[in-house]
Amino acid sequence: MRYLTVLLLISAIAFCNNGVQDDWSGGPGVPGPVSDWGNDFSSSILINWSYQVGSLFLDQMASYNQIKNVSDLLWAKPCLLDNDEYPDVFVRSNSSQNAVWYVQGTGGTQWYMRAVSETDKIEDITTGDIDGDGDYDIFASVGNYSSKGFFWYERLNTLGTQWEAHLIDSEDYPDRVYSLDFDGDGDLDLIGSHSHGSSAYHTSLSWWENQGNGENWIAHVITENTMETEITSIDAADFDNDGDFDIACGSYSSEIYLFENSVSDSWIFHGVEFESDGNLLEVSFADIDGDNLPDLVTSTLSNPTDVLWFRNTTTPDNWLVNEITTISGYAYPAMPGDVDDDGDLDVIVQMNSLVPGESSLLWWENVDSVSNNWIYHQILSEEDSPWFTFAEDVNQDGKCDIVSFYRYSNPSANKVAWWNLNSGYTTGVAQLESSILYVYDVDWGSIDWNAATPDGTSVSFEVRSSDNPEDMGDWSGVISSPGSLVPYLVSNDSYIQYRATLSTTDSTITPILNNVVLTWTTTGIEGSENSDEISLSVLQNPSAGSIRFGVNLPSQLNVTLTVYDTAGRIVGDVLNGDYQAGNTVIQLDMLQPGNYFCRMQAGEQTFTEQFTIIRD
Repeated sequence: MRYLTVLLLISAIAFCNNGVQDDWSGGPGVPGPVSDWGNDFSSSILINWSYQVGSLFLDQMASYNQIKNVSDLLWAKPCLLDNDEYPDVFVRSNSSQNAVWYVQGTGGTQWYMRAVSETDKIEDITTGDIDGDGDYDIFASVGNYSSKGFFWYERLNTLGTQWEAHLIDSEDYPDRVYSLDFDGDGDLDLIGSHSHGSSAYHTSLSWWENQGNGENWIAHVITENTMETEITSIDAADFDNDGDFDIACGSYSSEIYLFENSVSDSWIFHGVEFESDGNLLEVSFADIDGDNLPDLVTSTLSNPTDVLWFRNTTTPDNWLVNEITTISGYAYPAMPGDVDDDGDLDVIVQMNSLVPGESSLLWWENVDSVSNNWIYHQILSEEDSPWFTFAEDVNQDGKCDIVSFYRYSNPSANKVAWWNLNSGYTTGVAQLESSILYVYDVDWGSIDWNAATPDGTSVSFEVRSSDNPEDMGDWSGVISSPGSLVPYLVSNDSYIQYRATLSTTDSTITPILNNVVLTWTTTGIEGSENSDEISLSVLQNPSAGSIRFGVNLPSQLNVTLTVYDTAGRIVGDVLNGDYQAGNTVIQLDMLQPGNYFCRMQAGEQTFTEQFTIIRD
């Protein structure tokens, strides 16, 4: 029958059993009780359970690296300027007419200042080889009243200390900029948002076609002075998979502005809305679900904050909204990045708090984005809130880092910094707590595990047992080597849980836990206090997916055990034949959620028990 896929029969007067866990890749969030540990567990801290299926490692630490104190700092942004593929940082200050950029020594531990001449009132920048000479130049939006608009700055020397400004187009209120080879002719073009006249809030969007290595530019209007609120961010990707670039913009509204690149440089506008009191200011294209189509990642600037990704269905007017989480407080922005280096994109969020010491950097691990399964991690907790944060691989180790700039009421504290999110294995207390396992009444056996523990590392355990899963009591003493469970647990308890602790004194190495095995001997079946009586009991009710029955026989008897649904239909003929005296545990798997009856005929006696299957 379709409800009966597995039948497990175990008969013994004293039933020896064990609990084994050798896979934690299902993640936390299953406190139990469970009938099998499977690949889930209850909770963890500073433990990496997803890097390699079947093993536990220590998590990576985040280390703080200051780039520079800048007392009159306005903003800072990571960029490429030094021709070595290591990200540098562009810094815009308030008092100086010249902006500066900081080139990093390899690894991001040292930074050296370079000036960019004649760059007063820069609003935003992006970098690339604009003139095709093999080095990095700068695109910029400039708000200087005497010369405002979009410029590119030609690099004149290798060090990047001499620059020549070239006007692309004059605009009253130039703002965001983004560059890419928009027309596919091999050179970099520019996309920019801007406004006209006295209003800076009815934004236009244009792109400028690079003609002749930056010598001439052709303006193309995408939308002109028609957006209801200001455009706050720009990103580009081929979201409709038709071979050309489309554009996504954040805004001061609960709407993402999408511009579909149609034929003959015409554009179709699509608004992607989310019901919220917050604004969707920062929007990024990112392939969250791994289907080679760019999705959208954003967060609401509100309290509480919704962290969101919009799944690309290839239909521009139909994006599937997925809420990764809702955070109590202001969190901004949400940034995609592969924090755990597992090949898929996670989401990083900067949480700002008005309470000192409660600001933090958080990330949600992409476990299964299609089913919207994400695991929360806190990267660090900060005394002060960054003004803005960027996801960037600063030290080029293949893993995502964070670049932040800070602005305070005390200007002398203003600074630019970066966080290495993978700077070594944690030396803090790293623990994982298992789900509570239901084992019936037992006599405890032993605990054993398999682990690699290089010098300076260790793996240890604590255990606890109870007859009440709601009150598991205190943890045992530390078990540092395999052995008997008897000194640590109470005989005849029905529930057990373990806690694994991994540690290292050297941040360059980690212990690795591959499995843990606990053994016990069943001394009785719940509901069968007298072995001279026939009994039938349901061992865990309600249960998810599978159900276990306990049968006690005082002597050899002919037994039939049948499961019915509430309509009286037979779901499974579980037992039918002669069975020896003793305790028998029967497991029936793959039952659909619902109510059922189990009927047992043993000799001349009949027993009936009702049970419920719930969703896992």
